[in-house]
Amino acid sequence: MPRLRLSTDHVKFIIWILKQLGVTNVPNFKTFRHKQAQLNRAMPIQTQLKRSPRGPVFYQNNIRDLLALDWANPECRASLEEYPVRSAITSESCHSQKWTRDIPAHIQAPMWANGRQHFFLGELTQLDNLQLVVPLAWYRKETHGNVFFEAYEVAWTGNVPQCTSTSRLEYPCSRLFANVYELTDYGVHLSDHGTCGSSANPLRVESQGRRMYSSFVKIWVDDVSGNRSKQYNEHSNVYFAHANLPHQKLSQEYFIHFVSTSNHASPGDQLNAVVQDVQSPRWTQAFDCEIQEEILIQTVPLFEPADNPQQSDTCLHMGLKGNLWCRRCKLGGPERLRETDAVYEQHFAPAELRKAPETLAMVKAQLDQAARGVAKSVQELQTQSGVKDRLAEYWVEQLLTRAQGEHQRRIYNVNTRDERLKARKVTNRVALVESIKQEIHDEVMAWLYTQPSHTYDALPVDSPLRTQLRPGDHFNMLLQLDGTFGDMHDDTPVEILHTYLLGMAKYAWHYTNTPWTLKQCELFAIRLQSASIVGLSIPPLRAGYMLQYRNGLIGKHFKALQQLAIFQLDESLCDRRVIDLWNATGELGSYLWYHEIENMDHYVRDVEVLIANLLDIWSLLDPRRVFVKPKLHILTHIVEDIWRHGPAGLYATEIFECFNAVFRLCSVLSNHQAPSRDIAVAVAGLTRFKYQVSGAWWRDEGGDYVHAGIRVREYFDNAQLQRRLGFTVAGTVKPKPRSTAVSWRSLAIDTEEVDTVRGMKKWLACTSVIAEQGESCPVGAWVFVDHEGGTRFGRIKLILRPESAAESSPCVVLERFTIWDDRHAFFQMPQVVRSEGAKHFVVDSQDVLFMANVQHNCHDGKCKTTGTRRRRQERIETDITEVFVEHRDDDSFIINMHALHNGALLRKILPRTLTEPRPYIQDRVTAHKEMAAKLRASQETKRAKEAKARKDRDTARAAEKAAAQQAPGVENTDVEVLVDVPAM
Repeated sequence: MPRLRLSTDHVKFIIWILKQLGVTNVPNFKTFRHKQAQLNRAMPIQTQLKRSPRGPVFYQNNIRDLLALDWANPECRASLEEYPVRSAITSESCHSQKWTRDIPAHIQAPMWANGRQHFFLGELTQLDNLQLVVPLAWYRKETHGNVFFEAYEVAWTGNVPQCTSTSRLEYPCSRLFANVYELTDYGVHLSDHGTCGSSANPLRVESQGRRMYSSFVKIWVDDVSGNRSKQYNEHSNVYFAHANLPHQKLSQEYFIHFVSTSNHASPGDQLNAVVQDVQSPRWTQAFDCEIQEEILIQTVPLFEPADNPQQSDTCLHMGLKGNLWCRRCKLGGPERLRETDAVYEQHFAPAELRKAPETLAMVKAQLDQAARGVAKSVQELQTQSGVKDRLAEYWVEQLLTRAQGEHQRRIYNVNTRDERLKARKVTNRVALVESIKQEIHDEVMAWLYTQPSHTYDALPVDSPLRTQLRPGDHFNMLLQLDGTFGDMHDDTPVEILHTYLLGMAKYAWHYTNTPWTLKQCELFAIRLQSASIVGLSIPPLRAGYMLQYRNGLIGKHFKALQQLAIFQLDESLCDRRVIDLWNATGELGSYLWYHEIENMDHYVRDVEVLIANLLDIWSLLDPRRVFVKPKLHILTHIVEDIWRHGPAGLYATEIFECFNAVFRLCSVLSNHQAPSRDIAVAVAGLTRFKYQVSGAWWRDEGGDYVHAGIRVREYFDNAQLQRRLGFTVAGTVKPKPRSTAVSWRSLAIDTEEVDTVRGMKKWLACTSVIAEQGESCPVGAWVFVDHEGGTRFGRIKLILRPESAAESSPCVVLERFTIWDDRHAFFQMPQVVRSEGAKHFVVDSQDVLFMANVQHNCHDGKCKTTGTRRRRQERIETDITEVFVEHRDDDSFIINMHALHNGALLRKILPRTLTEPRPYIQDRVTAHKEMAAKLRASQETKRAKEAKARKDRDTARAAEKAAAQQAPGVENTDVEVLVDVPAM
C-alpha cells in the first residue's frame, strides 16, 4: 500500500508468522510474488523505456493507461466531469476560461450521446421541432447538470443547407432529434462540399460507435530527494492529476498518479516523453464503468503547477539571474535602466507577455547561430531574450564544436584550408569566406537533422521531418505542442505555496523579527500562543518553537503567521508601516485561498488592489525590494492566472508534495541498480492494488471486462484501508460521553422570548455541531446562523439534543453579539461587541451556516501578559509555570478577515463596506517616481562608496608594491631557501 510499503523481509516475516499461527492456505513467498505479477499483468499499466535525445534513459508509466483506469473506477467515474461548465461561479478547473473558452470546442467535448444516438460538432442535426442546426459547442451550466449546446440555424437554399445567421443560439441537448446519419436515412441528401455541416464529422470514423471524451491533466514536475534522511539524493519526478475530477477529490493522495522519476534525465526530458505519449496516438480506448461500454479518450494538458525555478525551466527561461528575469514577461534589463522611472513602474504590473511562437523562433535562432560557430552570438541572443532551452543547449554545444572545428580546418589553417583560399590572388576574398562559412553551416545543420540517430532512423524515408528541426529531438516538445492545447508561458500559473507563503509571508516575517531583541521575541511568542485558532483549520500553534527557529520556518508556520500575526503586533514591536505590511499580506492571502469565486470581475479587481497595496508598502519600506525579490513582481501575474485557470487553490502543489512520501518509500526499497524502473514498477503495482480493491474494471485474457469479486471490493469499505490508500471520507462528530439530562430551566438561558416548547423537555449536552458547510463547530466557536428570516452572528455557548431523539431536533444556544457598521481603525476589520438586553438566542442545529475565526480586541483592551498557568508536558501538568495573555474583558472582539478558512463566505455575508479593499496609495504613478528617485540616489551613493573603496584598495596595493621595490637589501620572500641538513 502507498503509505505502508513492505520490504521483502517484512513480507517473508508476515508469511512466517501466519504459518506459525496455523493459518491455512498461506502461500509461500515465491507463490505470493508470482500472484502479484499475475495481477499486475491482468490490469496493464505499461512501464516503458524512454530515451532522451541527450542520452539518458528512464522508465515511464503510460499516462493514457492511468487515465483509462479512472474511467473504469467507480470511485472516480461518478465524479468525472465530461463537459465544460459555463457557470457564473468558478470553483473547478472545468469552470475555467481556458477549458470553457480558450480551447477549441472539439477538444473541450467532441460529442454528446443520447444512449446509442451520437451527435458530433459541425454536423447537420435536427431538433424536435424539425429545425435544422449545426452544433458548435457542448457545455453544462452547472457541474453534472443538463448538457446544452450552441448552434447555427440552417435552412435549405435549393438542395444546399445554408446557415441563416452567424449568431449562436442555445438549446438543451434534450431537444436533439436526429443526427446526420439519421437525416440521411430520412431521405435528406447531403453533399460533400463542407457546406454548413453537410458532411459527417471525421471523428465518427475514429469512434466506431464509441463515445469520445477529453481527459484534462495537471502535470507536476519537481526535484525530489529519494532519501528519507537529510542526505540529498536528487530525482526529477513527474506526477499528474486528472483535472476532470473536482478539487475536493484531487486534494487526496488516492487521486494522484505517478508517471516517472530519474536521477539522470532532466525534468524537460521526462516532460518531452509525456507530451509525445499525449499526442500520439491522440485517442485511447478505455472502459466506462458507468455505462458499461468502451469509450475513447484524448489527453489534454491543462497546466503545469510547480515551484518558480521548475516553471522557469519548463518555460525555457534562464532563471532569476538572467537579464530578463521574469519567465512570464519581458521585464528586466541592466540595473541602471531598471532604476529609471519608466522601467521601475513596470515592476508593479506585467510587462509584454512571452509567447511560445516567439520563444520557438529564439531557440531556432540560437541553433542557427551555433551552426555558424559564433558562441558570442548565441550568448547575446540568450541574454537579450532570457530564453535558454536545456535540450537545445545540448545541441548548441555540439554545433559550436563542429562548426568551429570546420572553420579552423577549411578557412584558418594554412595547410588544410579550402583550395580556393590557397590561391595567391582571390577575387572578393571576404565573399568567398562567407560562402564557405555558409557551406559549413548547411553541413552542420544537415548533420543535426540526423540526430539523435535512433529517432531519425525510425522516420519514414519520405518524411519531411528528416530535413528539419524536430520538437522533442532538437528543442523542447512544449514549444510545438499543438496550439489548441495552450501556451506554456500562460499555463505555468503562479503557485501560492512557494510564491506567497514562502515568498510574501516569509519576507514580511524576516523583515519584522530581524531587529527584535530576545525580550521582544518572547513577548510575540506569548501573544501568538494565546491567540484563538478555532475556525482557522490549522494545527495547534507552537509559538515558542517558531520564535526559537524563526529563520527556519516552513509553509505551515507561515500560513499561521499570515492569519494571526497582525493581532500580536503593536508599536512596541514594530512601526506602523510594518503593521500595514502585515495587514496587506494577510488580506491578500485570504483572497488568494478562495475556493470559489462568485463574481470574477469583482474578485479580480479586489485582488489587483491588494497586490498593488502589498507591492507599494514594500517599496515604501525599501524601494529596491522589487529588484532583489523577484517574487514580488511574479505575484502580479497571478491575476492573469485566475482569469484563465480559476482560483489559485486549483494549482497549488501541496498534494503533489505530499505524494513525495509515497515515492520515497518506493525509492528506499529499491536496490538502486535501476531506480527509475524499480520505482515506476512499484508504483504501478500500488496503483493496480488501489484500483482493484476500489472495484475498477479491466479486460481479462478472453477480452471481457471484469472486476474484483465482492469480498475483495468490501475491503475498500474499511476506513483503515482507505486511509492507507490516501482516500478520505467526510468524518462524523464524535459524541460526548453520556451526561445527565437536565431541564431547560436549569441551563439559565437568557433569551428575549420564553421557549415553552423546549422548556418542557430535558436535554443532553453535546461537544460540537456540523455546520451547513460540513465543518465541526465546537462549543465556544463563532458562527453565522439563520435566525428569524435573517443572518445572525454569535458564539456557541451550548449544543443540546433532547433526551429522546423523537421529541425534537437538536438546538444550539448562542451568546448574542453585534457587528458594528464601521471597521476597526487599527486592524481595518469588522468589530464585534456583546449585545445589550438578552444574553442568548437559540437556533436549530441545521441553521448553523459556517464558522469564523474571531480574536479578542487586545489592542483597545490593553491586555497584558500577566496570566500564569502550569505547563503541560507529556500530558501531565508540571510545576513549571508559563505566562499567557490575560484578557481584560469578554465583550469586544475582531472578526479575523485574514483567515483562509471560509474567507469567501465571510465576505459574501458581511456588508461590502466592511470588506472592500482600499488602495493604500491613491496616486501610484507619482509615488513610484518618488520611489525610483530615492532608489537612484541611494544606489549612486552606494556605487560611489564602492568605487572609492576599490580606488583606496588599488592605491594601497600600489603603494605596498612600490615600497617593496625601493627598500634596499630586501630579498624576495617568494624565493624558496634550501638549507642543507647534515646527515645524522
